[in-house]
Amino acid sequence: MGVQATENKDIWQLLNSLPEPQRPFITTNFRDAGRIELSVTTFLNGAAKAANAFRDVMDAEPGTRVHVDLGWSWQQAVWQAGALVAGLDVVTEDVQIAIVAADRVDATSSDFTGETHGISTDGWGRPQGCAGEITADVMGQPDAWMYPEFFGSQLELIAHVARWGAERGVGARARIGIDTGRMKPNVFIPFLLPLVCGGSIVLTDQLDVNLMTQEQITCLLE
Repeated sequence: MGVQATENKDIWQLLNSLPEPQRPFITTNFRDAGRIELSVTTFLNGAAKAANAFRDVMDAEPGTRVHVDLGWSWQQAVWQAGALVAGLDVVTEDVQIAIVAADRVDATSSDFTGETHGISTDGWGRPQGCAGEITADVMGQPDAWMYPEFFGSQLELIAHVARWGAERGVGARARIGIDTGRMKPNVFIPFLLPLVCGGSIVLTDQLDVNLMTQEQITCLLE
């Protein structure tokens, strides 16, 4: 599974070493929300803002257990990347911090003993004005990771994703398509798979031959 060498590179280093920073990295194309595309640079900036927010807004230390529950969206990918950059553990059990859709903060907090923070699920990431939402605070964070001493390497995770993709025929610089109606949200596919193969990904709920042609999808995951 070819890409720039992943050995001994952490998530932040891999993101910064992707070629052609203005090329697409993650695209969402949904019936209700339309088409949104993030370049490598835009995704990198978003991940840095999320990572800085974990430190500055939530006071999260390396090893803090965080769950990101934003569904199939570019926000989900950005926040998972940010958590890993900050050295946090992305988990589904024994959670200390939950990142959820802004309009679900109250419902999530009612039966959760940890911290709950709401993130806008607006297609363009605009604040929704919900109680417990931190979107505006995140938008004010720097576009670069400000705490390099907290780097998390996740070398085993990177190697696992590379093997997982290779077993499914994901080649170097693949344009990966996912039909979100046929596949449950996976913790790391939306950003780690294109990261390790040096490619890009398309998340859509309207996958057909025409869309595959339009988006120039070369590899389909089901």
